[in-house]
Order: sequence, then structure tokens, then C-alpha cells
Amino acid sequence: MPVNGKIGEINIKEVQVVADVEHKPVILTKNLKTGQGVLEAGSIIGKDLSTGDLVFYDPTAVDGSGNPTQEPIGVLANLVDTDRQTLANIVVHGVVLQKFLQVKAGTINSDVLNALEVKTIWAI
Repeated sequence: MPVNGKIGEINIKEVQVVADVEHKPVILTKNLKTGQGVLEAGSIIGKDLSTGDLVFYDPTAVDGSGNPTQEPIGVLANLVDTDRQTLANIVVHGVVLQKFLQVKAGTINSDVLNALEVKTIWAI
């Protein structure tokens, strides 16, 4: 006898972080550090300067001398659960929407935006 039923439901909230402009973005697939939980699209990804790992960027992370321990390298284009997968699409050049940008700690201020601009990522 056939059975027809509902097994489950999945809701996925996905946002478009790349601005709709003529200049198209450069998006590369990179390997993120595992165990960071779910990172939303728009999360700024940083490189840990001591290990080389790609992590959710924390602009407040400094060493004992007050020097930054991370530098931003791009913006996550899609939601990624780093407990399940580590490959992620990262905008490394182009124009992104500032309203979706996120950092691990602190706020999106002019220092964060300037650091992205140095990497040729502009937020509008």
C-alpha cells in the first residue's frame, strides 16, 4: 500500500549581496576554517595572519601589542554552515551591498569599509 506524507520542511533565507551594477564581481571558491557555525551571506571573511585560515572577520582581533591578527579578504556570497561544509563562494573583487555586511565582533565602520576597498571590494 503506498504512503503519501510530508517528511519535513526546509526554509532557506538567501540574500543577494552582490550589487546589480555593470561591473561584474570576481567570486572565487575558497576553503573556510571548519567549526565556525553558520555564516550568512554578506559575512566578511578574513585571513588569520598567524595560521592562514579563512575565518569570519573580527576587526577587533588584535595581538598583545595591539596589531591586527586578521585581514579581510572578501565577502561571503552564500550562506555556509562550516560544521557541514567548508568550501564557500567569496566575492574578492566588485561591488557589494553594505546593508548585508556582517563582522564577527564590532560594527561595520569606515575602517572596515576602507580595509575592503584596499582589497578592491566596494560597499554601496
